[in-house]
Amino acid sequence: MRAQTYGTIQNAVCEAVEATGKRHKDVADFLGIRGSTLSYGMEDNEDRPGGLGVNYLHRLGMECPAAAVPLAQHFAGLAGGVFQPVEVGGGVTSLFTHCGHVAKENGEALSSILHAAVNASPKSDQDAVREIDEAVAMLLAARGIIVSRRGAA
Repeated sequence: MRAQTYGTIQNAVCEAVEATGKRHKDVADFLGIRGSTLSYGMEDNEDRPGGLGVNYLHRLGMECPAAAVPLAQHFAGLAGGVFQPVEVGGGVTSLFTHCGHVAKENGEALSSILHAAVNASPKSDQDAVREIDEAVAMLLAARGIIVSRRGAA
């Protein structure tokens, strides 16, 4: 995967393509575009127009729902919100077990937030946002466990 700046549309597109588990050439063929066009859409460069069109990304998400997740997260962030699929992973055996993961991720998020507050740099801000996203994912997974216990996941 190309080196990306966390939170950019190119990063979201790159994560969407990677989520398919397919080679970039196969993704480009499925979308009916050249490999260079796909590569261009994942290039970390804010100084140029274009990229991959929404219709291509829609088709990719329809083919592979996991590819829609990074795109939904990106656009939810632009709207001032968050998107996190609510899933109960197969590795979670109990809510008690999952609480340890929640505590770990929340601790790492808090540490990154404090680091960003002290350093006030783009890198520390990106790291804090990434850690917050991971903590939110753990909390929503806990929510998924609770909801699924009552048969309404």
